[in-house]
Amino acid sequence: MKKKKVLIIGGAGFLGLNLAKKFLANKFDVDIIDNFQRGKVDSDYNSVTSSKNVRVFKIDISSKINKKIHNNYDYIYNLAAIVGVKNVLNSPFKVLLANVEIQKKSIEIAKKQKNLKKFVFTSTSEVYSGSLVNKLLKFPTEENNIIALHEFKNPRATYMISKIYGEIMCHNSGLPFLILRPHNIYGPRMGMAHVIPELIFKIYNNKKNFLKIKNGKHKRTFCYVEDAISMIFKLSLNPKTNFKTYNLGNQSPEITMRSLAKIILSITNKQKKMKIISDEQLNDFSPKRRRPNTAALRKIINIKNTLPLYEGIKKTYEWYKKNSKL
Repeated sequence: MKKKKVLIIGGAGFLGLNLAKKFLANKFDVDIIDNFQRGKVDSDYNSVTSSKNVRVFKIDISSKINKKIHNNYDYIYNLAAIVGVKNVLNSPFKVLLANVEIQKKSIEIAKKQKNLKKFVFTSTSEVYSGSLVNKLLKFPTEENNIIALHEFKNPRATYMISKIYGEIMCHNSGLPFLILRPHNIYGPRMGMAHVIPELIFKIYNNKKNFLKIKNGKHKRTFCYVEDAISMIFKLSLNPKTNFKTYNLGNQSPEITMRSLAKIILSITNKQKKMKIISDEQLNDFSPKRRRPNTAALRKIINIKNTLPLYEGIKKTYEWYKKNSKL
């Protein structure tokens, strides 16, 4: 029986490496493409890529395609993009062009496959942010909610628009596709440009008896990375998900950033030593609320209990404590 093959574009990153690990555990051959601008070569990466069933292509897919890339993949994932609020605000034009070009090259690779079962594109929960600004967003948010745009002068909108464009490319590619819209996936090795590791570092290294946080009234739901990967894996292998779009994440619990900070204070044993005294609201175009409706996802795949937020943050904290300079 022929062994199934998977190509993960952006496979050295947070979601990509965890997805590679999942497929290896299920006896797939895995190829990874990454330019390593964000993906790190660390012990986790070395553990996964040391397998004889893994090949790595260190290339920038937005500029070239390696001729050694196979044409017999069963599943192809495009998880690559320029992300991060700082990158988007500092280089909005670059973000827009690069993300569209990455998607274009990914689709070109997918079109060369002999028997591709599915092309999977990771979009973003940011596609709903224009609808929130224009008061067209309902909560929890379904996938068929009206999609509206920000003012074009908003630099942060370029990331959102690049992902909307990527979704439209899927619909017009002629490929069997699956679109995923991740909502605040977190866990070990996620980098620093995310609210949970940022708060972990800020709280752990804070020598004062007070904590200033930003956008403290903003609300989110969070999903631990292993739960998200299980969702991706099950959705991908289910033929009923072809030509569909799904929110990826947890519908509840929904908490404020202030409450999130309190959880981390408790985990770091600083809740009695430190008080939250500021909820500074930044003009950084951050959505005030994100809460996905995951009924469509749960209808198509069997999702049991996901990891409680406190336990997931504790595991994340322990990883950063061991692997970073806290």
